[in-house]
Amino acid sequence: MAPKLILADLDGTLLDEEKHLTPRSRAALERAAAAGCQVVIATGRFFGGVPDFLKELPFLRYFILMNGAKVYDRQTDTVLYRSEIPLDTAQAVYRLMDGLGCTVDCYQNDRGIMPRNYLDHLEHYIPDPVVRMIIAPNRLPVDDLPTAMAQGGDTVQKMQFFFPDLELRPQAMKLLGEQFPHLIQSISLPNNLELNAPGATKGDALEALCRHLGLDLLESAAFGDGTNDLTMIQKAGVGVAMANAAPDVLQRADLVAPSNREDGVAQILEQWFPR
Repeated sequence: MAPKLILADLDGTLLDEEKHLTPRSRAALERAAAAGCQVVIATGRFFGGVPDFLKELPFLRYFILMNGAKVYDRQTDTVLYRSEIPLDTAQAVYRLMDGLGCTVDCYQNDRGIMPRNYLDHLEHYIPDPVVRMIIAPNRLPVDDLPTAMAQGGDTVQKMQFFFPDLELRPQAMKLLGEQFPHLIQSISLPNNLELNAPGATKGDALEALCRHLGLDLLESAAFGDGTNDLTMIQKAGVGVAMANAAPDVLQRADLVAPSNREDGVAQILEQWFPR
């Protein structure tokens, strides 16, 4: 049976390697929506970082953002679910990570904030120019991140780190796990690490959205590739991993789709919603 709710991650899943939505993938989403299926973007990005060509699709009403820190209904401009990191915890994370050889930035109040000393040398930390193209225009440069976070309020939506040397990432994950075991670590890009509050997972957000829509989890399908997609792939009625997905995601998915380079999401949707 075709699902009534479809969740699709963006980077490495719905979008191709150039961060574009191909005509085939757009057509597949449009057919699903025309058949009465609720199509939802489930991303690590904040709403302002979602590409305009997706925001222009009239059938996209709900967005799972920042790995599940927020579920947003843009039609009514309301937040259906949220889970954020307390300010003092976020500041302590910054003090731990700053100077370890990686960037440190955060999402707060639906905007990205990054210290100027990282942003001005982004090519050192992020070798992929396509990823830099996403990050650079979506970060507010600040001189002092802890102070900027304090000025923004009592919570932070997500923290993120980019590692120019990937050997540093497992060390950082171990250190964060020891000092902040309650925070959720995940990976969505080749050299990043993301940190969220308990409850801020795409799986938690999927459950919240299903409650809001009056749907059973079994009526949903979720597509993803990164470890930040794992919870929704496990909780959805049908969890679909892309062929390019992380090993943990591939192992726990119900289906494996062709890669994002091959319109993998569209190929599965075409089976449920034929042309």
